[in-house]
Amino acid sequence: MTDERHHPIFKQRPSFRFTSKSARRRGAVLVEASIVLPIFLMMLFGIFEYSRFAMMKNLMDHAAREGARYAVVHAYDKTTAEIQTFVRGKLAGQERQLSSGNPTIQVFRVNPTTGANLGLWTDARFGDWVMVQITGTYTSAAPRLLLMNSTFQVRAQAMMRCEAN
Repeated sequence: MTDERHHPIFKQRPSFRFTSKSARRRGAVLVEASIVLPIFLMMLFGIFEYSRFAMMKNLMDHAAREGARYAVVHAYDKTTAEIQTFVRGKLAGQERQLSSGNPTIQVFRVNPTTGANLGLWTDARFGDWVMVQITGTYTSAAPRLLLMNSTFQVRAQAMMRCEAN
């Protein structure tokens, strides 16, 4: 019985030279990173852009709802300009992200079934419906990176019954 340390197979030297494992992996890591990094960045910026859009849409919905509430309570003692100023205040300074800082804010009496404009909101009587509508052009922060349109239309609207007498 021969000693395992002195077995003939261990005495043979390979005819080719092994390179270290880290030297072989160095190039593979660079190739893998060049494939994964752009995909990761697109996903990261996509999440960022979607979050920005969701925040803006939520803010518009909130401002329209608050504006409609303010309009139906003050139908006889406020003007359209005052309602628009109130709504702009509820946009919390973020209106600059819409239509270069100038979104369209409309206040009108509305048919609740069809959504048709029935005229001035100040003519609304108790029980009539009043709508506040905010329309703007949302501008994406990184449209080329995300392969999407740079601008698109967004709209928020809220409709409530007039409570003023």
